[in-house]
Formats: sequence, structure tokens, C-alpha cells
Amino acid sequence: MENIALFGGSFDPPHYGHVAVADTALEALSLEKLIIVPAYVNPFKTQSVAPASLRLQWLQQIFKAYDNVVVSDYETKQQRAVPSIETVMHTKESEYPCRLFFIIGADNLASLQQWHRYHELKKQVTFVVAHRDDVTIPPEYIDLHVNVPISSTALRHRMEHSCIPGNVRHAITSYYKDTDEKPS
Repeated sequence: MENIALFGGSFDPPHYGHVAVADTALEALSLEKLIIVPAYVNPFKTQSVAPASLRLQWLQQIFKAYDNVVVSDYETKQQRAVPSIETVMHTKESEYPCRLFFIIGADNLASLQQWHRYHELKKQVTFVVAHRDDVTIPPEYIDLHVNVPISSTALRHRMEHSCIPGNVRHAITSYYKDTDEKPS
């Protein structure tokens, strides 16, 4: 039985902020395994800019050198918006964690109680909130002290090459430069 954390999101695109969250979580939470779970599509959105298969591939490339990080295709294979409680229950059935942490960005705090089966989800995991901006983290959550001021939304509108990990920088910046689609 291990301490495992799930770190889900759209990762549209993945960036150094996501890497910083992973690095900090591995150390601060004494994790044996961190499972990164790109969403097929965020349940609160109708679409992603980059397809799920491409975001999955980028994340696998970014984290390939990490021994204790797995990039999961569980949600992308479902080809639909997957509520977090489903991913949590799947992980509990397949991994048998001693303790299961669930990492979210501080920007998710405002809508967290609206998540599908939130009260059940809260009983199944220990929430960990990656610090962002001046958001106050309530005491019932673990405050992951990482504050990298990068957001995927901002990057899609103004691509900063230095915010993208080097081994996927060209692929990501080319993809978003060539796409005319901008999320609403």
C-alpha cells in the first residue's frame, strides 16, 4: 500500500507550472507514485483546444524521466468528460493506495463543491491545493506551496516559449500557433 496522488486537468497546454506542482507534490507529500490524468474534456467545458491524445503524448514526453510519475490514459480512453469520482474509484480499485491525495489548482476551489458527487469524493481523497495568485486555501485542504504564475489559458492566447518544457516546446508552440481555435 502506497501514498499515491492524482493530478488531473486539461493540460491544454502542459507547462512548467504543472511540472512544478508534480515536483513539489512528490517531495512534500512523500509520494510513492504520482498519477497525472489528462482529461478527455473538462466536465465544465464543451471542448479542449488540443485533442486529448496529443495532450497525453506531451505529458508522457515531459514526465518520461520520472521513475515515480505515471501519465494515465484512463480518462482520455473514455472519450467523454469523466467526473473525478470515477477516476478516483478506478484508481482505488487498481492501485489500492494507503492514502490517496487529489491535487487541484487553486483556481478550482470556487467550483469544487459543484463537482459531481463532491461529498463522496471528499470522503475518498485528501485534497491538495496547488497555490496560485492570492487565493486563500481553506484549512481543510493541504496547501501545496508552489506558486508558478503560469496558466494554460493565458498561454493559449499568448504563447511564452520559456513556460513550456524544452522536450515538447516546439511541438506545443507550433500546435497552438497553427490553430485558429480559441476557447470561449
